[in-house]
Amino acid sequence: MLPVGKGQAAAGLNAVFAGGAAGAAGAGGAAFFAAFFAAGFFAAGFFAAAFLGAAFFAAAFLGAAFFAAAFFAGAFFAAAFFAGAFFAAAFLAGAFLAAAFFTGAFFAAAFLAGAAFFAGAFFAAAFFAVAITISLIKLRNTPRRSIRRGDSLPDGLPMRLRSSAVAPVQ
Repeated sequence: MLPVGKGQAAAGLNAVFAGGAAGAAGAGGAAFFAAFFAAGFFAAGFFAAAFLGAAFFAAAFLGAAFFAAAFFAGAFFAAAFFAGAFFAAAFLAGAFLAAAFFTGAFFAAAFLAGAAFFAGAFFAAAFFAVAITISLIKLRNTPRRSIRRGDSLPDGLPMRLRSSAVAPVQ
């Protein structure tokens, strides 16, 4: 050990203080480094939180896009269902109109059949009326003789063809 005297104590004290100052400076540097390191961790934590928040919002956006797509798919299927219902109604309306058409055709055929029947009956009556009229006219124009030559007698054969051997039938 060195003897203390004539300012050496002060110099030693300076050396102590200098060491302490250096230690304090080192400690301050360490503290600065620790603070810088902690700030780095805080920054990394902030960026990690920001990244996770962005990932959350991206996931929320994609979820919203998925639900919007599901909604539009549901709207599409509803529109397809209503289109199918419309086409089914159009088909049934067409079937109704076809049934009405065939009903009208049936009634028209029935009317024409009735008209043909009554026309046939009218023409038959007209034919027989003409035939009877012609027969009556001929009958009226025939001469009135009681017996014509060659006519059969009321009791059988004409006189010239009668045999004397055959007795008349009574």
